[in-house]
Parts: sequence; C-alpha cells; structure tokens
Amino acid sequence: MRRFHYIIILLLLSAFAMPLTAQHVVHDRPTPTRSKRSPKVKHPQKRNADYVKNNHRDETTPKVQMHYRISGITGWLNRDDKIAGTKTMYGLTMDRPVTLGGSVAVEFLPTGRLRSLQQWNNASIGLAFSAFDLGQDQYLGQAFAPHAYLNIPLYRSKHFVFGLRPGIGIGFVTKTYANTVPEEYKWEAYQISTGGSKKQQIANISMGSIANAFLMGAVYMDFPIKKGWDITFNAGWQHLSNGSVMTPNAGYNMFNAEVGVAYTPSLGIYGMHRHEPYSEVPHHLNDGVDKPWAIEILAGGGVRSVYYKDRRWYGIATVSVSAYWKPLSIFRIGIGADAFYDGAYSAVYKDFADGSTKNVTHFGKTYLTESNQVNCFRLGVSLQPEMVLGRFSFGYHIGIYMIDPVKNLEPFEEAAKGGLNRGIIYKYDPTKASTYQDGWCYQRVQLKYLATDHLLVHLGLKLHIMKAEYIDAGIGVRF
Repeated sequence: MRRFHYIIILLLLSAFAMPLTAQHVVHDRPTPTRSKRSPKVKHPQKRNADYVKNNHRDETTPKVQMHYRISGITGWLNRDDKIAGTKTMYGLTMDRPVTLGGSVAVEFLPTGRLRSLQQWNNASIGLAFSAFDLGQDQYLGQAFAPHAYLNIPLYRSKHFVFGLRPGIGIGFVTKTYANTVPEEYKWEAYQISTGGSKKQQIANISMGSIANAFLMGAVYMDFPIKKGWDITFNAGWQHLSNGSVMTPNAGYNMFNAEVGVAYTPSLGIYGMHRHEPYSEVPHHLNDGVDKPWAIEILAGGGVRSVYYKDRRWYGIATVSVSAYWKPLSIFRIGIGADAFYDGAYSAVYKDFADGSTKNVTHFGKTYLTESNQVNCFRLGVSLQPEMVLGRFSFGYHIGIYMIDPVKNLEPFEEAAKGGLNRGIIYKYDPTKASTYQDGWCYQRVQLKYLATDHLLVHLGLKLHIMKAEYIDAGIGVRF
C-alpha cells in the first residue's frame, strides 16, 4: 500500500486547488437595443462575436464554464521485446506489469467564446494531471503527466454521451536507464550473463530521460445524473517517450481504464441544454482560416540519439510541401511530398571503423561500412488527414518512401550477407527485434498552429510503426 500514498495525497491537493483557482465571471445584463435592426459591422470577427453573444449567452452564463473530473486509473504496461531473446521486462517475470493511479482534470465548456468547439458537436478542452504507479519500484517506478486534451462527442442523448479523447502533454518518470543500471555496467550492457546463454535484465531499457512526450488516445462515456453530476468512464492508450533525443528510448505503452465522477458547478445556458448541441455558427461568419483549399510548405529540425553506448547526437531535418482540401470545418485531408535528413546514417559501424574514424556507432541495426552522407537523405509521399480546431490542426500522416538509400542496409544480418535489392514496397516484419528495420512505411504526428494568416509553427514526431525516429520543430507558410 505504500506506493499509493503519494498518488492519493497529490490528487487530493490538486482536487482542492483547482476550484480555488477557477474564476467564474458573470456577464452584466446586456442593455436592450431600441432599433430592430443591428448596425452594420464591417469586421467579420466582430460580427461573429455579436452573433455568438446574441444567440448563445444570457446574463446567467459565465464567460468560461468549468467542468471538473476526478478518476481512478488501472491497466497494464505493455511488455517490451526490443532486445532479441529477452523473455522478461526490466528484470520482471510478469509479462504486463499492472498500473494503478489517478487523474484530476478541469474542462472548459463551449459557451459561445470558443466557437470552434461548437463545430465539433460542442467539444470541450481539458487540462489534466495524471499519476501512475507502474507496478514495480526497482526498475519502473512512477510516472506523472500534465497534459491537454479534447473531448469530442460522437453521440449524445439525455442519459449518455460517447466520444473520443485525444491528448498531448509532458510525461515525467522516476526511473530511467541512468538511475537503474549498476555503476560498473553503465554504458556497457543492458543485461548480464547468469550462466550459459541466459541473460538477466539489470536496467530500465525503455527510458533514457526523466522528461518525455506524453501522447494519449481514448474513448469516453459520460452518464449524466442530477444537478450537474456525471459518472465518467474512459479507456485507451498512453505513450511516453522522448522521440530518441536521449537513448535508450523504447518508451512506455500503457493501456488503461478510468472510472470517476465529474461536476459542473455553474450550469447556465449550457446546463439547460447540457447534452444537446448548439446550433452551429453560420459558415460565412468565420475568422479567415476556414478556406477550402490550402498549400503548405514546412521546414523543421532537431537532434536525435541512436544508441546509448554512442553517447552522441545527430542533426535531423524535414521539409514538406502539401496540398489540402477541407470538406468540413473540423477536418481536412491532404497529399504531400516529404524530404528527410537523418545524420545518424552517416556513422560507421564499429567493426568497420579504423583508428581515424570519429563518427562510430555501436548500434547493429543498419549495415554501415563507410561514412556516406547520401545515406542520410530520404524522400517520400504521404496522405495527410488532419483534425482542425480554429487555428490549431492535429494530423496523423502516413507515407511511403520513394527514395530510401538504407532499405538494402537493414536488417543488419541480412544486409551483411549481401544480395538485397528491394523495390518501393517489400515484405518485412516491423515487430521482430532480430530483424529490426525502418521499412517502406513512415508516419508523422503533427501539431500546427497558424500564428498569422500565412505563418505557422509546428511540432512533429516521425515514426516507423510506432517506433520513434525523431522529434522536429519548425515554421511554415500557408497559402
């Protein structure tokens, strides 16, 4: 029971602190106008604000309405088989360590000011703090994740709401490779021999840093009862990793369920129609970002680490040109051409390095016999569906490499035998550790914000079947 104490104390403090900091400001009663016709307003944003005020607010409606939620969490941490032959996880005999924890959250409900949310069937924005005990103190410890999320209702009735809950934030862990491996084995091995070919895990092989990216995706169900109270349930996936900024970085994949209660202290107009969507703001009253077609050019960069023994970082870069069609106010889809640079492929594997070679890697994934910058460049085409929320967009892009110099250099053992001559699409197993390779399919998770009418900033994560390659950030233009 000792491991629950810090979670319970933390959640209680957060639950008490949240209502004290949330301020509900009530609007004064609007002064009635004498004229039956509203004056002509030239500015579209002002006209839209007047529409929202006259149709979605009254004197009892707060500027921002809050919805509080507290819940308990249980589930499991998915087993990591990244090292071939490893039958245990972090030195554990259990296949899936049981996770326990809790979460507190505050949600901001659409009351007219957040008109973009109304286009999502009255979606709400939430801020949450989740705490997890990962089931084993020596190697796993605990994780904490402050994050933002969206509640996107798909179905509403008087007694039931069903929807999606994607989220993103920062995750902190208490156990990493650095503070779990014995000092005599640091930078040398994940495992030690215990006789014959048997290996014993001696360190946390999945986390290389205390601070990590936190991603989540879940389905939720709300069961409204009386006077603003709901019983809530959600189940889904949570991921923690640093995008290979520091290694080792297999990351955590958790599958958890939450059960809790939620409360809306100030109902107003939202409470009167709690589970009925507002009438949508007319399409012609927009803020200038609701265009049916758009062209985007993005450029980003960053650094990545490949292997914990190398103890070095490589530069990475991405450039993409995309065309988007927006059939709905909340969704757009595009096609794009992507160019990637990953400096890690300029390294030479240790067995082929001589005394003068400085750029050496110990990672036996790619058969790199010489330092060649050509191996660092890859080109691809991608399908780019994105969800849109005002000036924010969130996408999961799926692409195919058209030019890939390293496809015949992976996996290491097969490439060493020679004879690989692959086309654009070929057969491979991305889940098998002994034949680990990137393959022909890549994915990109993208978060964008349109800062001006044409300038945007973005944050992206590049993956190969849920194995992170790198995180990049940069700027772009939209036409």
